[in-house]
Amino acid sequence: MENEKTTDIKLISDREQKEYLPLCPVQVQKNTITENEGKRMLQVSVTPCTDKTPLRCRLTLHFTDARRADAGTDSVHLTLGEETVFPCPDNAVYVHSLVEQVWQEDDLLWERGDRMPLSLPEQAILWQTDPLYDQIRRECEGVVQPVFRPDTVEGLWRCTCGQINLEETGTCGRCHTGRKWLDEHFDEAYLTEEKRIHDEMEAKNPAKKITVSRSKIESDRMKMIAIFAGMGAALLLVILTVTLIIPSIRYSKADRLLSDGEFDGAIALFTDLENFRDAEERAADATYKKAQNLTGLEEVYLTTSAEQPCFSITEDGILSLRKDDYTGSWDHFVVPDMVDGIIVRELDKNFFLNCKDLVEVTLSDCLEVLGEQTFFNCESLTTVNFGANLHTLGPRTFINCYALTEITIPDTITKIGLRAFNSCTSLRVVHLGSGITKVPSYLFSCCYSLERVSFGAPITAIDEFAFSECPALKKIYYTGTAAEWKAVVIGDENEALNGVEVVFEK
Repeated sequence: MENEKTTDIKLISDREQKEYLPLCPVQVQKNTITENEGKRMLQVSVTPCTDKTPLRCRLTLHFTDARRADAGTDSVHLTLGEETVFPCPDNAVYVHSLVEQVWQEDDLLWERGDRMPLSLPEQAILWQTDPLYDQIRRECEGVVQPVFRPDTVEGLWRCTCGQINLEETGTCGRCHTGRKWLDEHFDEAYLTEEKRIHDEMEAKNPAKKITVSRSKIESDRMKMIAIFAGMGAALLLVILTVTLIIPSIRYSKADRLLSDGEFDGAIALFTDLENFRDAEERAADATYKKAQNLTGLEEVYLTTSAEQPCFSITEDGILSLRKDDYTGSWDHFVVPDMVDGIIVRELDKNFFLNCKDLVEVTLSDCLEVLGEQTFFNCESLTTVNFGANLHTLGPRTFINCYALTEITIPDTITKIGLRAFNSCTSLRVVHLGSGITKVPSYLFSCCYSLERVSFGAPITAIDEFAFSECPALKKIYYTGTAAEWKAVVIGDENEALNGVEVVFEK
């Protein structure tokens, strides 16, 4: 029998939407974005605010990315009671669903027009400390799960299950409990009287009576037991309050902060909760989402100097590497996006100096600057995967990288320091991006194997010794005209350019 193929579904976001549109017969409860095999999908949870069925609605979906920047808009149709998923943009992390129209079969019940969503006041929670709590539980047993106190607000009524319902609706759209039943069974006078009757019946139970025939010793013993039982109950209540009730409240607050994008507050609360529920995992999740928000990246490589002592970082985002403390493979080194909560903006001077076993490097998309002599004497380096935001190569960045055979400088790079590729003796092909308009001194000096160079933009000057001792240079691809090439200021000791074939690509 062939093994069944398993599919990993990644949760991108799962957010409650608590606002309400005036007089709308439905309410959006939650938006869930998942990713499966590289495709993102949205599931919208919508509940009716009326006892009319069946209902279908049209929604406008506003997507945003990890930085809350616009990621696109879509319009979809949804039938309540049917599980439906919708495709998302690849960079969508969050979504806001807005109900536009609601139909019952073919009849239009409601249209948004210029109505804007309202944020309703928080509904009062039913706590165990409520003197009528036990009686409420008895009344609701088998009918509904009592979570909140039923109330009315803004022409609506809210069920004990928390569902919003239109004022004229007689039955809750979620749990189907009747409003009349709730009004009767949550009436304080009714509950108080029913509690009195219940307590009297309990008191009359012969099994619970204390007979007068017991001796005084037995009576005193029972009193002591009662006292200690009361003390134990009080102690238990304190323990439950400290270990369960208060942490539960703080956990819920942290969850709300995370949903609202207040990452630091959520991280602090989840961290303080330590081993309560899954607080440790939620703290890590909040930290990752904060990193996504700060960097704008969907996948973030973040670490700490405690986890990897080889790294240290300044407040300005300059990352340093202590090579003796690095325990990973030099075959493929990946530069992190964040260290100790700080975005990596620059690699410090001599970052990979003398790393003779380094073969391949992937640079972070957050990285902007490679410091002086970043890859000096990296004799085995063959591949550099540049990041999307790099703009500066410092002086002598790749000097003496003997195994490097081809390099493509991204268009984002606008500045290259002196001798950046000096003595890269195996370098044969170079592609300079459109950000380079001037070739600095000694850039390719002693690149004995260099055969072809292409320019992504017209250049104005080639400084002295830029192509000195490049005997194999045969062809240059120039983005410009012959007249523009003729106007380029060429410094001394660039004899390799004499007689080279120039291909004009403009």
